[in-house]
Amino acid sequence: MKLKPIKLILTLSVLSAAALNVFADNLYIDGTAYPAESNKSYGDTDTESALNVIGAGGSYSGTNITLSATNNSLETSSFGKGAYINNAILSLTGGNITTSGSRAHGILLYNASSGTLDNVNIVTEELGGRGVYTGSNSTLLLTGGTIHTKGNYGYGIFFTIASSGTLNNVNIKTEGNYGYGVFTENSTSLLIGGTIHTGGIYGYGIFIEGIGSSGTVSNVTIETTGAEGYGVLLNNGSTILLTDSDINATHSASNTLRIINSSTATVNLNHNTLIGKIYANLSSVISLDAANGTVLTGDVIANNNSTVAVTLTDAGTKLTGNFIQDATSEITFTLGDGALFRGAGTLDNLNLQDGAILGFTNTLLVTDTISIGDNITIDFSNLTGTGDYTVLDWSGATGGESISDDQFTIAGDGVEGTFNVDNGKLVFNATAVPEPSTWFLIGLGLGALALIRRRI
Repeated sequence: MKLKPIKLILTLSVLSAAALNVFADNLYIDGTAYPAESNKSYGDTDTESALNVIGAGGSYSGTNITLSATNNSLETSSFGKGAYINNAILSLTGGNITTSGSRAHGILLYNASSGTLDNVNIVTEELGGRGVYTGSNSTLLLTGGTIHTKGNYGYGIFFTIASSGTLNNVNIKTEGNYGYGVFTENSTSLLIGGTIHTGGIYGYGIFIEGIGSSGTVSNVTIETTGAEGYGVLLNNGSTILLTDSDINATHSASNTLRIINSSTATVNLNHNTLIGKIYANLSSVISLDAANGTVLTGDVIANNNSTVAVTLTDAGTKLTGNFIQDATSEITFTLGDGALFRGAGTLDNLNLQDGAILGFTNTLLVTDTISIGDNITIDFSNLTGTGDYTVLDWSGATGGESISDDQFTIAGDGVEGTFNVDNGKLVFNATAVPEPSTWFLIGLGLGALALIRRRI
């Protein structure tokens, strides 16, 4: 009987120790490998972050760890972070990290540190909070999980000073103005799967900055809804390889792709959607190949010694927008069998392959070279009156001498007329146009035409 009180006291002692650990202020590890732990909670103090791992040989591994920070801090200081990792190693599986102070980052990896995060959820509440700040030759492997920044100038992931990282199926959301999903500065990043959403003005899904900076992006969905928001922005000699990703930048003052200051973008799309302008400026280069039903909606713009090449490969692939360029830049456009372009504007080089479809809206002016195959379909469903319409004007271009009116056919019920090739222009004389009530039927007919081409 006398043993029972002793057992009770021991049990209470164990519970008290556990309770103290749950509400412990912070954890500080200096140059040692800390034993793996799980289901622990830490908070920051006035001088240290919630979790601190410092120095060569320092490492921490945790499962379902909760970290919180409330203090304001400078960008790379040792306090005000959920986790501060300096020349050390961090591994987290599951768990949650929240910060509420200005520039209080979820995780700071610095000075040749490495971080491996699996299904960790991070929220930063205030100005300048980074979900994960990766700097000074550090590396990051992030798989699953979410990052949500709510304040202005909040970045989901920030790579800087020769750092690198791989993101696999991570979901990133920024709410404040000047919020960037992924910012890569003088570093490299790899994004595979996942989503990025920016909501404030000047919100950029992916921003790559600086000579030597590069990004590789595959199967990522990017949405930016604020004014001056860019799905992808490249600046100052940076590069990107963008493959099989959807980008939606619907605000009128936004761009899907904005490539400036001697930067380069290579874009390969397969059954994807891009909504918004494609813009190259200041000696930059964009090469975009689209296939298998990819839909592009927005103007293609080249200014100040920039070069843009767009290729639509096959049936179902569409571009709706205008080509806009200044006298110092160059746009090349290739339209494949069954692919549809609806727009107008000016470009240097045009290649209409056999079976291409042009949706007429206004004159398409070609200033350098032109190549036109056979059985080119012109869709005149937007015409509202009879008369002469100049479809193509290559009068100032080289080549095109062998082009004849029998290479072109009319699409759309209710449209009647004849083609005429004269002095480097393709002119259509419309003698009849459809009634407004039949326009939607013409759209159905064009869809069937594309389907028939695919079957052939």
